Amino acid sequence: MGDDIRALALEYNKAFGDGKLDRVAEMLHPDIEFDGTAKPTHGREAYMSGLPRLVSVLERNELHDVIVDGNRAFILYDFVTATPAGRVLSGELLTFEDGLITKITLLFDHRRWPEVIGEIQRRAQAALA
Repeated sequence: MGDDIRALALEYNKAFGDGKLDRVAEMLHPDIEFDGTAKPTHGREAYMSGLPRLVSVLERNELHDVIVDGNRAFILYDFVTATPAGRVLSGELLTFEDGLITKITLLFDHRRWPEVIGEIQRRAQAALA
């Protein structure tokens, strides 16, 4: 079971880092719970709704470590952005049931996040102009 959870966690992190949102959505339980240092959401659609803006500034995820405990995996990685923030240290605790992610607890370095959000907003305004 541990190897399967590890493989699923790595696949999710890579799909997200590569901007493959269709694959990310396939890996999520319809009633996923998302919480942590970001706005809490419930449900796959709510979680996925904010991801296109986020991946618009994402260059890649660079993995540091994965720890598996039963049906949970903690992934520590750099969220590497095309913003003045550059790398944002991040961690996700993923809970799995029947091969799908049922809960995500996201932690990230708040010191760099305002720069990321500023760039997302700048790009959104430029797209409207």
